[in-house]
Amino acid sequence: MKRLSIISMLVLGINYAQAQDLTFGVKAGLMATSYDNSVGGSSDTGFYAGGLVDFALTDKFRIEPAILFTALPDNKGLTVPVLVKYSFFEKFYAEAGPGINYSFDAKNDAFSPSFDLGASYDILENLFVDARADFGLSGYLSNNISVGAGYRF
Repeated sequence: MKRLSIISMLVLGINYAQAQDLTFGVKAGLMATSYDNSVGGSSDTGFYAGGLVDFALTDKFRIEPAILFTALPDNKGLTVPVLVKYSFFEKFYAEAGPGINYSFDAKNDAFSPSFDLGASYDILENLFVDARADFGLSGYLSNNISVGAGYRF
């Protein structure tokens, strides 16, 4: 019975995902970050690049999880934001959601959760620009501001 329930949930989940407007994409941009004392209490500028999945919940709401490699002079890491996007106007989205950040170089507290706020604008059907602020909740990250562009396939 337990197997049947698991198989049923998988089949329903796959059908739900196929019914959604699901797209994959890439994004990259510039970022400025400030750190707490676990990595020197400094600020750096660098870049980020990675992949994303974007799918529609309704005409106005979308969800966009991403995995991004971040490269700064004193810190390399991964950022995984899960953004809920709301369309106020055609092609313009406000974004908010949690993020998990992992530093390859932090001496302590390599994981740092954040809350992310931002906006994006679809220049063309698949080409977009975005700006986001990540507010560190604990760990090594204090604040992060990023500006970039992306393409959905």
